Amino acid sequence: MAKKISKTGLAAAMIIVIVFLSAALVLLSAVLERRTYKLVYPGFIKTFSSLYELDPFLVAAVIHCESDNVPNAVSRSGAVGLMQIMPETGEWIAGKLEIEDFSPEDLNEPELNIRIGCWYLRFLYDRYDGNMTNMLAAYNAGHGNADKWLSDKSISEEGQLLNIPFKETKDYVEKVLRVYDKYKALYSEKAFD
Repeated sequence: MAKKISKTGLAAAMIIVIVFLSAALVLLSAVLERRTYKLVYPGFIKTFSSLYELDPFLVAAVIHCESDNVPNAVSRSGAVGLMQIMPETGEWIAGKLEIEDFSPEDLNEPELNIRIGCWYLRFLYDRYDGNMTNMLAAYNAGHGNADKWLSDKSISEEGQLLNIPFKETKDYVEKVLRVYDKYKALYSEKAFD
């Protein structure tokens, strides 16, 4: 009888250890994922996502995918800053926002970059009637390309891109949507306070 209780006690102890280790691994995993999916400039994201009625998790995902959260990133094509704004797009939007003395170098400033990027996302959101795929495709490839694709019935249907012909843009849209879900899983709305 004593051996049986001992085996039962050992089994219970093993279960407790396994549960404890599992919980520790889950917590460690979340910590490591938050290091990968950083939330930089949450105050600016909150301010401008709220101003332009965007989901802050989407803005965080775009920043992550565009620049890996590096404020002075510059792409091969010349896009600048956290949200990778092309200088001519930045100038156009700065004009719409009546920003005086705008210079393309200003796109390296996180606050202005996020402001302009959020304005542009909202512009595209409205242009494509809230369709996230179309909006993100246009953000990556330009709204001229997105409009052209949407007029091609072999790759779109009823205002929805079904097959994005640029692999880079197709991969970009899929990545942003995947990262968007990851940010929503890792952070709460309070993270933007």
